[in-house]
Amino acid sequence: MFPLVAFLVASSLYVVALSFYRLYFHPLAGVPGPKLAALTGWYEAYYDLVAGGHGGQMTFHIQKLHKQYGKIVRINPHSVHIDDADYFSAIYTAREGFDRPEYVRWRFGSPHALISTPDHHAHKLKRKVQEPFFAKGRIAKLAPMIWAKANKMCRTLSREYAGNGRPVRLDNMFACLVADVATQYSFDRDYSWLEMDGFESPFLQAIVGFKKLAHPATYFPWMARALVSIPDSVVRFLQPSRSTVLDFQDDMRDMVRGAQSDVEIEKAEGISIDPDQVERDKTIIHGILRSGLPGEELEVEQLKDHAAALLAGGVASTVWTLSLASYHIINDRDVMKKLRAELEAAMPDSNMPLTVEELGRLPYLMACIDEALRLAPGQMARSPRISKKAMVYGTHTLPAGTHISLDAWHMHHNEAIFPSSFEFRPERWLNQPQAPPPYEARPLKAYLVSFSRGTRNCLGLNLANAEMSIALAALFRRFDWELFETTYDADVKVVRDLIAPEVPITTKGIRALVTDIGGRPFHSH
Repeated sequence: MFPLVAFLVASSLYVVALSFYRLYFHPLAGVPGPKLAALTGWYEAYYDLVAGGHGGQMTFHIQKLHKQYGKIVRINPHSVHIDDADYFSAIYTAREGFDRPEYVRWRFGSPHALISTPDHHAHKLKRKVQEPFFAKGRIAKLAPMIWAKANKMCRTLSREYAGNGRPVRLDNMFACLVADVATQYSFDRDYSWLEMDGFESPFLQAIVGFKKLAHPATYFPWMARALVSIPDSVVRFLQPSRSTVLDFQDDMRDMVRGAQSDVEIEKAEGISIDPDQVERDKTIIHGILRSGLPGEELEVEQLKDHAAALLAGGVASTVWTLSLASYHIINDRDVMKKLRAELEAAMPDSNMPLTVEELGRLPYLMACIDEALRLAPGQMARSPRISKKAMVYGTHTLPAGTHISLDAWHMHHNEAIFPSSFEFRPERWLNQPQAPPPYEARPLKAYLVSFSRGTRNCLGLNLANAEMSIALAALFRRFDWELFETTYDADVKVVRDLIAPEVPITTKGIRALVTDIGGRPFHSH
């Protein structure tokens, strides 16, 4: 009995001492915020896991905290959140590398992927290898392939949906398009998801479902590690819906082994391939294998994680932006009319596609994309950075090791920069506008951070922009649209943060009826 009593007394004293330290002696003790948040990380966990009956509320709660406490708020014992548009570049910068917290490694079940790498130097090495594959010049050369996929999508719309009263679910359609492009380009695989009936792919639905595990895996990383270690056969038995994901992972493993064999044959035959000549790489995995990364980074499971994360990350964010853009364009006939007029002038023959560069010179199309990116950033949740040296914000000194974060959601809904921030207004991006006072010293684009900034900005931003411009050009040049049983509150309004934005669980998706313009059937060259 005595050892138990001693343990309980010691534990109680430790908790009391730790509480006093965090409240009154911790270097962040002077930063305003709720006392409970300063005491324990479970304050934050409650809003991410439980609040509202489904969690995902911390981002919204942080907005309320800023209204109460000011521009800097302590949101857990080791973290601050800053709501200051001009401080964003001090944290998300290309000039200095910050680490990320270790817990991000297990968020998405791919602990070896680039996006899951906490250490700045390890991340820099991995990213350097992959960056050439997503350079603007190389992505521009992908336009014919992306147009080919878009044309396949349009043929299906014309054949199976146009004029017959059958609604198309836009998020499913865009998921098939984006995934077909990504896998063809990155992995030399054609899964033909665009040929799925109703654009419904069980695999893509399962990928989207991974978002629901992000917060639990953040707070209970042991759970994520346990899930990864469960044999595939057991997972298939317990969750048959995950079989399509496991099949994809097996295919990625086969692809990795094939790439390893190719590289080994090259070495055996004395063939030298310049690792900088990315055009010669059959897949992105071939490029990574030829990169000179340490051996442990080139093992099958590590490379499988890279492949899975590239697809999941690229699909989820681009699909949401395209879906939201389409909703708002269809919902506002004036916007759709202006966009179509611009596309008809630029593409007199709807079957003669424009290059990515030519599409980038269409101001209203680009304004629609920028406004959609503002309202639908790929990552909604804050992305903490760990300071390696003391940082100063206002009257507060934030010591090395502090977790500091800002986020796109707060930036893009800053009413001083984006008045009526929840409204879709493409016109705000026309004619290269400056930000409004008191931010007028910088262009408005400086405050568009959908792809983040700095050393960890979105690797696939050029590919995403190419996919979005081609998809919207194809759909609104060739078809007329009308929303079908879709409303903002039920299907578009973001109600929780699952790292990515999430709409009500009762949604049936953004659905629309489609008609060939002028009744003309679509013919592909």
